Amino acid sequence: MLIFVAIVLVGTSGILYYSLSNYAADDSGNNQKAPSYRPKFISALAGGGNQRLKGPMGIALGNDALYVADSGSGHLVIISPTGTFKKVIDVSAQAGGARPVGVAVDRDMRIYVSTLGAEGAIFVYGSDGKFLYRFPEGTSDEGSVSVLPGRPIALCAANEKLYVTDVLDQDVKVYDLKGRLITRFGRPGSDKGQFLYPNGITADRQGTIYVSDSNNARVQVFSGRGEFLNVVTGSEKEAMALPRGIALDRGGRLHVVDMLKHKVFVFTKDGRFISTYGGFGTTGKGLAYPNGIAIDTRNNEIFIADKLNNRIAAWK
Repeated sequence: MLIFVAIVLVGTSGILYYSLSNYAADDSGNNQKAPSYRPKFISALAGGGNQRLKGPMGIALGNDALYVADSGSGHLVIISPTGTFKKVIDVSAQAGGARPVGVAVDRDMRIYVSTLGAEGAIFVYGSDGKFLYRFPEGTSDEGSVSVLPGRPIALCAANEKLYVTDVLDQDVKVYDLKGRLITRFGRPGSDKGQFLYPNGITADRQGTIYVSDSNNARVQVFSGRGEFLNVVTGSEKEAMALPRGIALDRGGRLHVVDMLKHKVFVFTKDGRFISTYGGFGTTGKGLAYPNGIAIDTRNNEIFIADKLNNRIAAWK
């Protein structure tokens, strides 16, 4: 059953860890014992006082800082992993009123921000917060005109590449960091390799690409060349509803934020269900329409953009 949903929420960010089940189901429907996974809630970040987030959506990690696409305020907010505000960048002013929705940071500390309202625009900032350029800019190495994304949403900087989900073209575009299009894959639909509102995206060190196919209520897995490999929909007892942010932890587990179920689904890299954590709530461990997720693989600390709660929460 397809789910056609268009949601624009002003909200919050939260970060959570939980484990409610120790069983996984493979594609044949057989139950397999999965390793126990029971992280603990640490704290909520940037959720009160004068320095309060307003509808955070995207989140990324880099250089011991959290980069938050705060859609309600129109800002890119940089905070410490303990919640101290470091810098606020007015993306909306740069983008003619467009709101930031996705963010990624490359190894040279360039910050990439996608926006809702500035079609095809990805804005790039230096580590000091100074605007550098719109990505991709100019021409490719071959001299041809760069291929612009139609409406970029989620971003991932990994493997010297920028991975972009595009909800206008209903595809994924992969660029090198100079802006040259390496590959693109997907088209509108619900078959394997097709998308309806592709959202969260991440890639592992081997180049395997994981995409939250939001309105098809699933995650799709592709090779680095864009070849379809696998599809993940949930557990035997509970299907995903609206998957958004997606990230891999140090143990290779795949964390998928479900905005409508207000929780995070956890799978093995081959798609077997492990557990869920979170659940609807406005304080403590609760989530309300969460969107983005980032995981510090050095210490396995998880940060979730808890959109309607206007905060980031941390689990470990």
